[in-house]
Amino acid sequence: MNQLSRPRVLIVCTANAIRSPFVEHLLRARFADASVVGPVLTSEGTAARPGRSAEPDAVELGREYGLDLAGHRTRSLDEVMLRESSTVLCAAAVHRRAVLDMRPDALDTTFTVREFARLLREERDASAAEDWESLVRRLARGRTRARRTPAGDDDLVDPVGQPEAVWREFERAATDAVEAITMHTAPALAAAAADRLPGRPPMTRREHRERARRVGSSDASLDGGRPLTPGVDGG
Repeated sequence: MNQLSRPRVLIVCTANAIRSPFVEHLLRARFADASVVGPVLTSEGTAARPGRSAEPDAVELGREYGLDLAGHRTRSLDEVMLRESSTVLCAAAVHRRAVLDMRPDALDTTFTVREFARLLREERDASAAEDWESLVRRLARGRTRARRTPAGDDDLVDPVGQPEAVWREFERAATDAVEAITMHTAPALAAAAADRLPGRPPMTRREHRERARRVGSSDASLDGGRPLTPGVDGG
């Protein structure tokens, strides 16, 4: 599956210096760990000053998970990238509102990172989705269900200038969301990749379900149902 056929996911925060680059790099690493060709991932900030480095504390946090954020350079959110993205994942509701102010038509494809993870956990048939786009449509419909958690629980806290306890809160929430996203989207991504093999006829619904079952079992054994742990999970 080449980059033109892969879904494009944009991750958005404020300065593009902590939350969105950490989630971007961790998602990329976790998809690689699961041997799944993940989406094309990029990140930007609603108030970013282009060309700046990631916050030193974010670089250090990334290093704990085997990530290299030292080469990251901040990017400002723009309409071109929004048009090119099939899904937008935001650090908090305020960023989601900023995205929708620019692209009101992106309502069904724009979520917060934690909201996306929560909806994936609540979607019973997520593993049956035939590709990324159909999975995202399922999640958008899932918003009509009654909420089980306060709205603020869908945000990633901004740790900039905050004590270590707030950084650890951000770390726990971000890694938990990334784990859920990786585990629950892997079947759809694997099915879509298999469907695009040269000369292969389109997969039947039964083949999609069987593929989803195999990928889901493999992913569960990889994670063992545990949260990500620096130096152990390698993500």
